[in-house]
Amino acid sequence: MEFGLNSILIFLICYLIGSFPAGYLFVKTSHRKDLTKEGSGNVGTFNAIKVSGSKLTGILVLIFDFFKGAIPVFLLAKVFNDDVITLYIASVFLILGHNYSVWLKFKGGRGLATGAGIFLVLNYWILLFWCLIWVVLRLVKQEVLISNYIATLFLPLFAVALYLHDIETTIKINRTSDVNLIVIFVICISLLVIIRHPEVLRKIFPSAAKNLNK
Repeated sequence: MEFGLNSILIFLICYLIGSFPAGYLFVKTSHRKDLTKEGSGNVGTFNAIKVSGSKLTGILVLIFDFFKGAIPVFLLAKVFNDDVITLYIASVFLILGHNYSVWLKFKGGRGLATGAGIFLVLNYWILLFWCLIWVVLRLVKQEVLISNYIATLFLPLFAVALYLHDIETTIKINRTSDVNLIVIFVICISLLVIIRHPEVLRKIFPSAAKNLNK
């Protein structure tokens, strides 16, 4: 597997697009508060609402971060329909940029909204499953972050079932793609989201968290 200068440039551009700190800027300009220094320190929707006290601000952050994932992947899918590896890696770089923004000293969000935008384009069934599990967990009184965490854990298993049954994708991505490659991609996205939920690990596995801190 080789990547030319064009591919490397695409990955870099995707990282920079992902790293645009919409939540930080919205809250900073509208509420004069620094998301990286208040609340959880996260620049995503949940912390934006918590710190600003404004649901409208949170919705704006959610929309921007969602389309920050959806629009670049939609455009890339039109160009690299037969090169899913480039498409998948570019998608990963969008999440990396969002979670570890170069403009915020590599702080960022959790990757949920940006990941949702990516899955809307690549496979809306994965997004629907993700949202369904999240809603069910919230209805049984799970906290938002725990719901995020558990729903994301199930994504790779659902991806296996989805592609083994050859369920259609949103965009007609090359169906000759190896199912292992697709699952690896979903695992990568899931891991990038999960590792941005360290407080959940401390709640669910307190003894393991203590050992990690030693």
